[in-house]
Amino acid sequence: MNKKKTIAVLGGSFDPIHAGHLQIARSALHMGMDEVWLMVTKDTPLKDRTLSSAADRTAMIERAIAPYRHIHCCRLELEREGKSYTIDTVRELKRRYPSFSFFWLIGSDQAAQLSAWKEVDALLEEVPFIVFSRAGADVIQHASYPLRYQPMELVDVSSSEIRSGQKWYALHPGVRRYIAQHHLYLESFVEGRLSAKRYAHSVRVAQLATELAQAHGLDETIAWTMGLLHDIAKEMPKDQLERWMTRFFPSLCEEPAAIWHGYVGSLLAKRLYGIEEKSVLRAIFHHVKGDCEDPYAMILFCADKLERGRGYDSSEQIALCSQDLHAGFLRVKNEQQAYLKKEK
Repeated sequence: MNKKKTIAVLGGSFDPIHAGHLQIARSALHMGMDEVWLMVTKDTPLKDRTLSSAADRTAMIERAIAPYRHIHCCRLELEREGKSYTIDTVRELKRRYPSFSFFWLIGSDQAAQLSAWKEVDALLEEVPFIVFSRAGADVIQHASYPLRYQPMELVDVSSSEIRSGQKWYALHPGVRRYIAQHHLYLESFVEGRLSAKRYAHSVRVAQLATELAQAHGLDETIAWTMGLLHDIAKEMPKDQLERWMTRFFPSLCEEPAAIWHGYVGSLLAKRLYGIEEKSVLRAIFHHVKGDCEDPYAMILFCADKLERGRGYDSSEQIALCSQDLHAGFLRVKNEQQAYLKKEK
């Protein structure tokens, strides 16, 4: 009698997939599993957050697992309507693949909340659970369910951290490129790196930049992106800014420190988030001084100075920028120079 093929299933939103997910999958293969299936959830019953599209999440998975012949993306839950409950998924897997033997992989954080899972007692009778430690063995040793415990030091990273702009080193390069190309997590990335006040300003700049781009038939996505990212280095400590300037822009170090965040911001937008659009990087680089007449650079310079939360009525200048971008840009620049001269 032939031995049943063993399939380990790792469920999750994979929003995005990261090194921690791949570590569990590879470990399951090393335990002797024939294959690991990454089960992409359509939604998450225990979370209120709206997920990225299924197309984006599966595309990122395919890029991350490309080097592994025995790790696959499973779309079964995406085919169903309604919420994704593991008990229903397991029963469907066993119905479709009666010759396979399934195991379910989870982390200790999920093991700690198993009591909230739908029909958990029936679920544990349907499929054996293998638990990989995230926070230590104590969570598993005191669990009231029959779980197989697999101790290991997991990569210290979560998808929520990545969405907030942290630990992007834990992403496969192909996933990082996909995120940047499709502008995924852009808002949460920026919000996670700025104060609430600075982030609110950046959103207003992005909104006005988009409005001006629309008025002149330009790319609104580029406008929104450069508006959100333009101050990404604004709150960086001066000593860190100085190190970046010394290394990458030594010829500009003599300029006032208040200008530096534009230069460094363009570099961070590329190196941290992965922005490749030259229009975005150019606009961020020049947005403080307004010394570039590329249309997107002019839009960002004006939007930064005129956004409606600045505390003064900028409606006249906004109207001029919407009608004649170059004329509006020159007016805003002249007014800024007059203000700076007055304030010395």
